[in-house]
Amino acid sequence: MRLVVLVVLGVLGACGGDRPRPAPPAKPAAGQLRVMSYNVNFGIAGDPPSIAAIAGAHPDIVVLQETNEVWEAALVETLGARFPHRRFRSPPGWPASGFGILSRFPIVALDELPAIAGPFIAWRIVVDTPLGRIQILNLHLRPPMSDGGSWVVGYWSTREVRREELQYHLESLDHTLPTVIAGDFNEESSGLAMRHLTDRGYADAIATYRGDAPTWSWPVSSGITLRFQLDHLLHDAHFIAVAADIVDAGRSDHLPIWADLERVVP
Repeated sequence: MRLVVLVVLGVLGACGGDRPRPAPPAKPAAGQLRVMSYNVNFGIAGDPPSIAAIAGAHPDIVVLQETNEVWEAALVETLGARFPHRRFRSPPGWPASGFGILSRFPIVALDELPAIAGPFIAWRIVVDTPLGRIQILNLHLRPPMSDGGSWVVGYWSTREVRREELQYHLESLDHTLPTVIAGDFNEESSGLAMRHLTDRGYADAIATYRGDAPTWSWPVSSGITLRFQLDHLLHDAHFIAVAADIVDAGRSDHLPIWADLERVVP
């Protein structure tokens, strides 16, 4: 999520300009599961290039942030046949707090986890896949803005808040299930929430294959654009990531990310 006032700059997100369109990734191989995460930007709801960015990456499961009713309608109309299993939720009162999931495989459970330190809920999702039953934690953590509205102060003061959010949501997981944790963390790999996960053995697939390449960008003045890696996809020891990438497509201020996962044989 952007490091600016959400309601104003979410509407302006479509102005980021076109990005180069690389060749779409090959489909995942047999025995692999491709999971994608994408903050689609509520302010450009229904944007066709952003929907095409999802389709062109050939994911099996997509967890989404900042969806709303317009996004839901457009995604179902365009990709509904490809993803017969899907859920959406647009909590009232905060335009960037919507969540969604598109899945080729049955969704057997979806638990909405309440917001504890800001406007954003989380989802725990259980999916029956060819790799077995897995759970996914879809996150949208608090942006680095202080209670007083300062982004400078908030950059430092909210680091602990995001870790507390994450710790709270981790308590809802079934630790016997293979687990993926993905979404808009609103922090880079050095953030406290991210470090909490990696310290506990979760592997950061995007960092493994793309280093610190940015997933979010925002022009702040003529010739100056902020760029950070705020979107992450991590997995536990039940999986190995055999590939992962950032899709340089779509018109959100965020880029889609994906990882191809294989089950680790005990």
